[in-house]
Amino acid sequence: MPQVFFDINQLPQEEGIIFMGVSMSKIGNTQSAEKCVKYTEHLGTKITKTEGIGMVMCYGDYLYFHSEEKANILRDRYKELMISHKSGFLNLLLKNNAWIKKAFSFSTFGQIMLDNGEVFKAALDKVTSLYMNDERFKIYVHEDASLAKKEANDLGVMFILEEITLFYLAAKGELNFNNHFVAGTEKWILQAYPGKPLKSEIYLFQINPLKLSNPKNKYENHFYDLEKKILYDYLKVDLFIL
Repeated sequence: MPQVFFDINQLPQEEGIIFMGVSMSKIGNTQSAEKCVKYTEHLGTKITKTEGIGMVMCYGDYLYFHSEEKANILRDRYKELMISHKSGFLNLLLKNNAWIKKAFSFSTFGQIMLDNGEVFKAALDKVTSLYMNDERFKIYVHEDASLAKKEANDLGVMFILEEITLFYLAAKGELNFNNHFVAGTEKWILQAYPGKPLKSEIYLFQINPLKLSNPKNKYENHFYDLEKKILYDYLKVDLFIL
């Protein structure tokens, strides 16, 4: 029987955060500034009343240093892309006076990892151990690395493991985002991204190796596909038919 998931009717009224990861490989196409504005405007239609919603846009530049290319070349390339993307996004979005600038914060993967260093390192060690000892998880990681056009070698594997660890911790309320509009008072966090979730990420949430729980977050096991406008419940996904 096929799995069926639906759109969100309304975002919660309590304070919350939309956590949008930005892939450097998609920053010029499905995650361009123009596209991200459209995604944000769509999410805005889900708000009828709110105590405050912030958006954290996390650029994945650090992950792309898991590469054979020279670091200085990657640094200069991604620096310009991120600056241009942030500027373009805000310039377009704030043409509509309904939006509040301070509700939007921008970080790199490396920044969030550093700000949450101890919890991230401990979690990554546990996720890496799961990869080493769980063959099914290893298969999903390799499959996701291939879809991301990465080799299933140490670089490609760590790209996936670090990425899904961050999103796992975010949903479980373990990270400090430093969003000035919702200053650590968020009741919910929703990961939003254009495209299907990674199988390795779904499996990680289902296994929950750190036994984390964030019951105040109604989206602690969810993912919102901005392209298809579908809310996935990870605990209800059958990976064999996804």
